[in-house]
Amino acid sequence: MTARGAVDQERFIDRAVCYVEGSIDFRLGNHSRLGADSMRRFVMTGSACGTGVVLWMMIGYALAGWEQLASMPTPRSEMAAAYWKGKIYVPGGLGGMRTFEAYDIASDTWQRLAPLPAGRHHLMVAAHGGRIFVFSGADDNWRATNTAWAYDPNTDKWAILAPMPEPRYAGAAVSLGGYIFAVGGDGPSGRLLRYDPVEDEWTALAATLARREHTAATSLGGKIYVMGGRSSGVGELRSVEMYDVDSGQWTSGPSLRTARGGFSAVYANNSIYALGGEVIMQGRETLSSTEVLRLGAKKWQRGPDLPVALHGVPVVAADGGLYVLGGSESAGAIVNHGRVFRYRGPRQDR
Repeated sequence: MTARGAVDQERFIDRAVCYVEGSIDFRLGNHSRLGADSMRRFVMTGSACGTGVVLWMMIGYALAGWEQLASMPTPRSEMAAAYWKGKIYVPGGLGGMRTFEAYDIASDTWQRLAPLPAGRHHLMVAAHGGRIFVFSGADDNWRATNTAWAYDPNTDKWAILAPMPEPRYAGAAVSLGGYIFAVGGDGPSGRLLRYDPVEDEWTALAATLARREHTAATSLGGKIYVMGGRSSGVGELRSVEMYDVDSGQWTSGPSLRTARGGFSAVYANNSIYALGGEVIMQGRETLSSTEVLRLGAKKWQRGPDLPVALHGVPVVAADGGLYVLGGSESAGAIVNHGRVFRYRGPRQDR
C-alpha cells in the first residue's frame, strides 16, 4: 500500500460519519451526502491498491451498519430464501437451478443439501411448520410451472405435494396462520392461492387489484401485503395492496416511494422492509435503495441503502438482522457474485 493510500484510509476512518434516514453522510470535501451506490464508487476509487479497496469497502459497509459474511458457494439470482432454526435455506435460481444450500448463521458457513426435484428460478419459498416449501417458478425453458414441494431439514429429503391450481413464476409466498399463500406472479390469473399443508389442498381466493409479477409480499398486522412488481403495459409499480384473511378482500395500501420490480420484502420489528430491485420497463437501473413501512404508518420511509445495488435477491430477517443473499448487480441481466451481507443498524446505534 502506498503512503498516500494509508493516509487516505486514516482520514476516511477519522472523518465524522452520520446516519440520516438510512444514508451515509461523509463530511469529505464536496461529498456532502452519499448513498450506498455513491459510497461504493467513492471507496472503489479511493486507493491505489487492491488491498486498500477491499479494506475501504469493509469500512464503508461497517459504518453503514452492514457487514459482509461468507459468500454463497453457488452464486445465484432470481431465487427466494427462508429461515428456520438458525439456518437460511436458498433453493434454485439462475446460476444453479437445482442447487439447494443452507447458510448457518452461528458458524458463518454454507452447506450443500439435497438438490431440488427439478430446476427452478423465479420460485416462491416459505418456511412453515418445520419444513421449507417451494412453489412454482420457471423451468430451464422459462416456462411457468405449478409444482409444489416440501423439504424436511431432519431427513434432507423432498416430498412432492399437490400441484398449484395454475402455473406461474416471479410471485411470492407468505406463511400466515395455518396456511401458505402464493401471491402474484406471471400466470393465467392474479388470484391469491392458499395452500393447506395439513390437508395438502389448494384454494383459489380473490384476485389482486392489479396484476403484478416480479413482486414481493409479506405479512404485517395479520394482513398480507403485496407490493411493487411489474404489470404488462404499465411497467414497474409503486402500488401496494393488503389482503384481509377474515373478509377475503383486497384494499389499497400506502404506495412505495420508488417503483421497483425484482426486489424482496421482509417483516421485521413491526415493519415491512422493501429492498433493492430493478427498473427495466421505464429505463434500466439496478436499485440499492430500501424503504420501510411501520405498522400503522401511512407512508413509507427511507431505509438503509444496500451496500451494492441488487435485483433478484432474497432478503431474510433472522437473529436480529437482515440478511441479503446473492442477487444480480445488472438490471435485466445475470451478474452474480454470491456475496452475503447482514444489516444490524449503523455503528453509532449499537
